[in-house]
Amino acid sequence: MTKLKDRFLKMLKLLITYIFVATLFGCSFSQATTIVAKIGNAGSTTGYHSIRVMNVKDTTGANAGFGYGAVSSYSGKSADIGAIGTPEKITGFWAKYNIEENKFLAFYNINKQIDSELAGLKINALRKYYKSFKTANTSMQLIVDGPRVRLLYTMNCFSKLDDCTPRKNADPNGWIVRSPDDTTEVVVLFDGIGEASDTPFPGSPYDK
Repeated sequence: MTKLKDRFLKMLKLLITYIFVATLFGCSFSQATTIVAKIGNAGSTTGYHSIRVMNVKDTTGANAGFGYGAVSSYSGKSADIGAIGTPEKITGFWAKYNIEENKFLAFYNINKQIDSELAGLKINALRKYYKSFKTANTSMQLIVDGPRVRLLYTMNCFSKLDDCTPRKNADPNGWIVRSPDDTTEVVVLFDGIGEASDTPFPGSPYDK
């Protein structure tokens, strides 16, 4: 009987400790593990490119790959990226491609941090933007235009099919903009310039 009582008290103490820790750190845990997208697009608004490697790491360390090969339009190719939260870093190799001559014109790479705090605020702003539209069909979009790289986030609300009416004063910071093809709303999580070269970067997928 004494052993059962001791075991019960021990379990009770563990439960109380768990509840205390969860209460104390619950907010940070939920923020760190929030999934914002499971679908990714890779494309371009300036013609043919090749994306061999393009990785986006989120604040938990999870990684999503956008290396979809040849792309030529927005929003480009689509694929399941598993699950990604607020982005924190972007790395990759890509190239400008001439389809008529079947050759690469220039090579690029990038290795930069993303302002994850600002990215998270923008994502939340878009998720709360619409008056009635709700969806799980959200996506991150990686757009390359020469050395320029943009990472966009969208809820994929299309006015021809959905009620995309925004809430009153839904975007006081002006973060929400129209997509490059002017069909829906997006937020820009990253917009940066990579390093450029006329020859493949040593050790890159284009270095043969």
